[in-house]
Amino acid sequence: MAKSDLACALCGASVRRAFRAPPAELAPDLDLRPGEPTRSTLSQWVQTCSCGVSAPDLTRLPAGAAAAIQGEAYAALRAPHPAGPFLRWARVAGEDGVAGEAMLQAAWAMDDAGPDWAEAGRAARLEAVRLWGPPRTSEAALRQVDVLRRAGAFVPATELAQSMSDLDEGAAAIRDFQLGRIAARDTGRHGFDSVLRPPSRRPHASHGRVTNKQGFWRRVFG
Repeated sequence: MAKSDLACALCGASVRRAFRAPPAELAPDLDLRPGEPTRSTLSQWVQTCSCGVSAPDLTRLPAGAAAAIQGEAYAALRAPHPAGPFLRWARVAGEDGVAGEAMLQAAWAMDDAGPDWAEAGRAARLEAVRLWGPPRTSEAALRQVDVLRRAGAFVPATELAQSMSDLDEGAAAIRDFQLGRIAARDTGRHGFDSVLRPPSRRPHASHGRVTNKQGFWRRVFG
């Protein structure tokens, strides 16, 4: 292998550089799935090495990666599946917030795969919330409310939303929007731009100019 080649941290095989998505130009969903053009690159976010390990960056793997890919459970995840790379990465990542992100991304991949994968997507969302654990910020709590609502877990979504207080205007608007969607038993996708007025056409580039009334926008895109 040439000196300049990148190598899998597990087996040493030559691998590609970690994918860098283009910046989003449209608002994200309320669960923070990025807007386009980033959204459409989802299938490129996780790589899989010839040894079977999956990760966003195969040159940097958790200490337990070798053990994680052993056994029948991981072998079953190597079968064709619209969210296979993300499910494998979740197992490699372990029992933490990183694994939770991987499970939510798996749910997004199953959303894209069509209605036949809806039930599996709901299960992935619930697993993401479990892996994240109790939210520590209002932004994390609102994200979990959206993930729970989209999984059809309306009771815990309501309880979490109603437990939130001392919110700024933007966060309160999102909480109230979520409570309305929960009451309607809506499990559909909604973006930030369905609740808040964006600070500009390209909020990721101009968030520093928004006012305090849109503080939630600033923190999301900051």
